[in-house]
Amino acid sequence: MRLGRRFLGLTILALGSMFVGGLGLTPLVPSGAAAPAPAPAMQATTLRVGHLPISAQLDVLVARDRGWFTEEGLNVELTAMAGGAEILPALIGGSLDVGTLNVVTHILAHDQGFRAKAIAGVFVQRRGDPLHGILVQADSPIQSARDLEGKTLATNTLNNIDHIMQQVWVRQMGGDPSRVRFVEVPFPQQPAALTQGRIDAIAPSEPFVTIALSQGARLLAYHYTDVNEATLLAYYGATDDWLARNADLAQRFYRVAQRTDDFLFGDKREIQAAAVQYLQMNPDLAGRLGYGENQRRLDPAGIQWWIDTMRSFNLLQNQHNPQDFIYDTVR
Repeated sequence: MRLGRRFLGLTILALGSMFVGGLGLTPLVPSGAAAPAPAPAMQATTLRVGHLPISAQLDVLVARDRGWFTEEGLNVELTAMAGGAEILPALIGGSLDVGTLNVVTHILAHDQGFRAKAIAGVFVQRRGDPLHGILVQADSPIQSARDLEGKTLATNTLNNIDHIMQQVWVRQMGGDPSRVRFVEVPFPQQPAALTQGRIDAIAPSEPFVTIALSQGARLLAYHYTDVNEATLLAYYGATDDWLARNADLAQRFYRVAQRTDDFLFGDKREIQAAAVQYLQMNPDLAGRLGYGENQRRLDPAGIQWWIDTMRSFNLLQNQHNPQDFIYDTVR
């Protein structure tokens, strides 16, 4: 695993001291001079991070408990939050330094003049490992996107990432999204709403796709992966103002996040174990979920796809350059 230069430099210095002591040598000190005082320990810097209590954000919890933030001189204060609608104002107001942003929330905020950049934890959903699904009751007459016209479809938040992708799927599959009645229902409540007949179709993320299937729901589509081979979803972000003053902290946070993501996504048994530990997930359920994919770099094309898609639904007023959304750590 590649570590940051700063960490590598400290490691080399530590190894040098070990070799000197191991050989029984005494460091040379000029005659009459006092031995140099030991270097003070690195002062830990507090970093306030808002995250979501989902499988894609287990990295900060694992890194905290394994001491990897401490190794980078970071005292991380983690706050589990409901979503971007809560995290974004906290970043703007300064009560958070770093927080999870889904790409649509980020673009909408940028369109309104708020400036932030992705710094770590680039999270992608790829075909073959779906995280979202559209489901109906087993005996539902709904068999296609066109059949959803005139029906109610649960979405987590209107005019955000899931609602937009649901509309894209309906449109690409020959239906008219303007004729689908989208209703806000939080992900955890969607399986029950379907089972109780309060909604015609749901479109949750994992683990609620697998939960709904286990309760007898029928899968209509993996809409994200039907639309794209790979879709950018989210990342950790920070405001441009904070980054201008804290470039070193951003680099340190990136190194820890990437180290942990390599650990978790490099062996799915690790991320499954973390889901059981931190999300209190049933081990059997954890073993059947999709977990998505972490990437070291953010491809601007992933942001551009969302900009173009959002413009097709008249959600943007201004022109945007995807490079403006990306910080040096993930460029």
